[in-house]
Amino acid sequence: MKKCFIRFTLILLSMIVSYLIISQFKPQAVKNAPTSSEAPVSIVVATDLHYLSPSLHDDGSFFTDMVDNADGKNMYFIEEITEAFVDKMVADKPEFLIISGDLTFNGEKQSHIDLEKKLARIKNAGVTVLVMPGNHDIDRSSAAKFKGENYELVDSISKEEFAKIYKNYGLQESLHRDDKSLSYVYSARGDLWFLFVDSNSNADNKLSSDTLKWIESMLKEAEKNKIKVIGISHQNLLPHNPDFSSGFLIDQSPKLSALYQNSQVFLNLSGHIHIQHISEGQPTEIITSSLAVSPHQYGKIAVDAKNLDYQVEQVNVENWAKSNDINNEKLLHFSEYSRIFMEELAKRKSKEWTSDSELPQEKITLVRDTFASLNADYFAGKSSNLEEYSEGINLIENQFDGFIISYLKNIIADSKKNHQELSLPID
Repeated sequence: MKKCFIRFTLILLSMIVSYLIISQFKPQAVKNAPTSSEAPVSIVVATDLHYLSPSLHDDGSFFTDMVDNADGKNMYFIEEITEAFVDKMVADKPEFLIISGDLTFNGEKQSHIDLEKKLARIKNAGVTVLVMPGNHDIDRSSAAKFKGENYELVDSISKEEFAKIYKNYGLQESLHRDDKSLSYVYSARGDLWFLFVDSNSNADNKLSSDTLKWIESMLKEAEKNKIKVIGISHQNLLPHNPDFSSGFLIDQSPKLSALYQNSQVFLNLSGHIHIQHISEGQPTEIITSSLAVSPHQYGKIAVDAKNLDYQVEQVNVENWAKSNDINNEKLLHFSEYSRIFMEELAKRKSKEWTSDSELPQEKITLVRDTFASLNADYFAGKSSNLEEYSEGINLIENQFDGFIISYLKNIIADSKKNHQELSLPID
């Protein structure tokens, strides 16, 4: 009798422990959820933060050379950019903050740990924060610490560690979750879902057939229940620039696009390419530019049952610096400084294709200035007055060839449109 009682007690304890573990990951409750017509949804979307923990660099020569010759990410002030953004989210309190991948510089474990603490401040202010991994976040062999003239490799994180660190940022409270990836569905309203499509937790940009089947099943459920869907991916669903397709489009994008065209998905949000761009296809896709790149933008979305409005807003580092009594002149004039940083980097890179030119130096300078300014506007999604750049454009078109001409033509084609705002009717 005593043995039976002990066995029963152990079984009961095991059931209780199992219940407690499972209850931590219980599906999101959606019964009696309001609809978007009853309560419009406010969303902020940011992407490609590329946060790097201050403990992993000392502004030494290796770090500065890398930043000055990279892709425009202003890593010198990534801590301040992040802090200014976090404080803004705490103050504004949007209902949802979506960060669509590349949370960290190169997947450093310490960067993930430190960033989660910052996101917790936003979450504790009452904002629902939802994240997904990008190609820079998981199992990165290039995760490093920079010191002086050298670097040393540091720990990255696994898929399982990502899920653990960010369990309170979408995965734990998801309505549905794919068991092959970190893809999940979050119910924003009774009639609106966020569908996070992860193609980076198993390898860089790999979307398995099993995950595609899971996505298809989710879309069928949404259609059955007349639920509208906003897709979120890190890589792009649609081609936004003919020069940037391979490696920039999400793996299996034709199949995923086909699924979306015959579904409740009316919008896809992505990043990865670091430019601000809108493609009004089926569905429409908005690429929000990198938070780490000038002009350090994020998207603000207001959506109800009939319409979605999107517009960008810049992180106001200047006001943040003033309010924190910081006297660094670059921070106090950050918009101007960061634009110059972006343009100077482009000018340095333009030496690669102008160095053999026989043009006089003043013409070479004009070519480089023209390219740098148009490129900065392009990344910001701003329309440009091409008449101001006509002489420089003519020089580039008549004196140079190859990739730069193709890239310039694409910039010119997009310069007539403002990619910083959109009003999208919802059928």
